Amino acid sequence: MYEEEKSDSSTSESEVSACSSNFNPLKVLYSQKTKVPVKNAPLYENIQQFESALKNQEILPVGEGEAVKKREDEKQKKRQEEEERIEKKNKARFAQYQDTLPQRKEKVQRNVLTRIDGMIGPLGTLKDCVDHRLRIKVTTRHDRGVRGVLHATLVAFDKQWNLALTDVLEIWTRKTVKKRKIPPAMGTPVPKGTAAGISPVPVVTETPLGKGIVECTRHLPQLMVRGEHVVLINIVER
Repeated sequence: MYEEEKSDSSTSESEVSACSSNFNPLKVLYSQKTKVPVKNAPLYENIQQFESALKNQEILPVGEGEAVKKREDEKQKKRQEEEERIEKKNKARFAQYQDTLPQRKEKVQRNVLTRIDGMIGPLGTLKDCVDHRLRIKVTTRHDRGVRGVLHATLVAFDKQWNLALTDVLEIWTRKTVKKRKIPPAMGTPVPKGTAAGISPVPVVTETPLGKGIVECTRHLPQLMVRGEHVVLINIVER
């Protein structure tokens, strides 16, 4: 405390006055007699900002956050207006050459559903079956000849005659066998906890036709038939 009073007594007003030629900045820091000549003087972060402000450049003092934000918004707005002006100018400049440029065709995505719309001939008839939900009769074959027929509603197809069918009634014939193993596809129950719990195996109904021939019938909710197994397609309902 004694040292502070001693330092204040040894400090003259000319040494702590910013306008005096005897100004001593070191004593100003530790003196209680310091007087700020201008109380509302702006504050700058460094000498370079102060010199720039003296040269009438856009340098804002510390504490003017709102003014800085407003200035940045104005700059952004001017920049956008300038970009829009240049874009309009370029469009007007090259508008006369627009017709001479080669036009690129838009790439159209092609799949099974888009190809169906352009089908003609026999495939066009199948397209009508898809649009009007007509029932069809499909004759199928195996490696030795005709296997049977399918009565179903056509949902989709492609140029290879692959068919997607719903509400399918499958009918085929085969010879009777006295001793044979009935696979799961023929209606044998499957233990619980297997795929049968997710998709039950369709039940096959057998009707004897005589002379060792049996007619098999089963109903399937959905079926996919490969084109190589298709022999003939007839429209049952119109």
